[in-house]
Amino acid sequence: MVGGGIWWGAVGLQGDLVGTVRWSAVDFWEYNEHNIDGKGRLVLPSSFRESFEDGGVMTFMGSRVVIFEPAVWESRLRKMGASGNFTNREIDFVKSFVTVFTPDAQNRVTIPARLRERAGLEREVALIGMGDHIDVYDRAVWKSLEDEMAAATDLSDRLAEAL
Repeated sequence: MVGGGIWWGAVGLQGDLVGTVRWSAVDFWEYNEHNIDGKGRLVLPSSFRESFEDGGVMTFMGSRVVIFEPAVWESRLRKMGASGNFTNREIDFVKSFVTVFTPDAQNRVTIPARLRERAGLEREVALIGMGDHIDVYDRAVWKSLEDEMAAATDLSDRLAEAL
């Protein structure tokens, strides 16, 4: 995690002030392995906790659960709607999995059974910081994705050139 704290920003469209949104100055950039307990609870990694003290949003996205800060989720949802790439039915499908959460005193969040089942999450999970959100994959699924990317013969060369 890089940065910290919260800042406020004006949101506008073509210069018109529409409203004010609370944005976090936190970026999520790290990998963690955790376990989901028998009640569907996941302990947030210590480096992610401050960002979710007041709550967050999780939903299903493909083969994973995605955790957002509320303002980031709202921005993403508006962007999806405005893109023209999704039907209202598809957006409603994604929204039907949205769970608003507030961590308990032990920094645990409950991932509902329906969401765990859809994303294929069992006990062992990988939490991957993706900049403005956190992806939660079944650990075996993430390992398979890692292996696939590591086997890409030109990835190392392209990364060396880019970085």
